[in-house]
Amino acid sequence: MKELLDGKLSPEEIADDPVLASLAERIYGSEFLEDVGISRGSTKRALAEQFSDIDGEDLLIEVIPDEGVPLPMPGDMPPVPTATFDLEEGDEEGRSLLGMVQIGAGFTGLITVIVNLFYGLGNFVATCPKVSHDTCGVSMKLNWMDFFRMDEYIAWSESGSIGIPDIGLAILCMALMWKGIRK
Repeated sequence: MKELLDGKLSPEEIADDPVLASLAERIYGSEFLEDVGISRGSTKRALAEQFSDIDGEDLLIEVIPDEGVPLPMPGDMPPVPTATFDLEEGDEEGRSLLGMVQIGAGFTGLITVIVNLFYGLGNFVATCPKVSHDTCGVSMKLNWMDFFRMDEYIAWSESGSIGIPDIGLAILCMALMWKGIRK
């Protein structure tokens, strides 16, 4: 077999042995046999004749007994591993301080966003003076993008109007709470 793979066998040696010819055909393809001048028909007939001469006991086929291989019984199986956690004295299951702060900050921020949307933070903090614009003192919702200009009318709008910064800040607060819960 090694000589066949290394290419050290002559075409005559391959043609004389039907098993080698069959292996060469499987390894190198039928074109290889035709190129070196070996007829596929003669090697197949020789191979069939060779196997018909062999007794049934010598075909290298493993016969499995009727009773088969015994399967292990449940009592023979190893025990199922279980996850056990050994908590030492003083160890407690719970959230870390950072997780608690994140939950608290996220919850406070979310409540602030909701109160600002539907009631208005202008009811709790000073708005712009009424003399600067008609909407001052009437529009009570703080616009988050202009929170640093609370003394100007542009920072305030009507309660109930939802903007992109309101949605973004609410999502950010919920993500902060989620992160705190997972810690």
